[in-house]
Amino acid sequence: MYHRLVRKHSYRRPRPGRRRGFTLVELLVAVVLIDIGVLALVAESAVLVRKRNELTARAVAARLASDRVQTLAAFRCTPAAGAQTDPPGVRETWSVSPVSNRVREVRDSVAFDAGGTTHAVVLRTRLSC
Repeated sequence: MYHRLVRKHSYRRPRPGRRRGFTLVELLVAVVLIDIGVLALVAESAVLVRKRNELTARAVAARLASDRVQTLAAFRCTPAAGAQTDPPGVRETWSVSPVSNRVREVRDSVAFDAGGTTHAVVLRTRLSC
């Protein structure tokens, strides 16, 4: 004969002191810790964006200075000086000055604003005439 056990399910109250789940204080602490972690990530990403913008501006300034030095190197051995503020926030000054009989010094300085401070890239070289 086939015999079946039937068990009735009844709701059992948990024993005092052995409740399941998390308390409200534990959940609040977890949320605060997660918020602190997210805020730290956001702050770090802001720092990285500022650094990236500064490096981009520095690369543009280095390229401007290099181009100017190459242009001035192509000219004759006559003293010259000048300045330019072509891209906004970038100030460039250059000079060509004789050092000795057949040698001249070519100097280019590019100042740029990045992150609220002013930075500069200076290229200086000596060329024969």
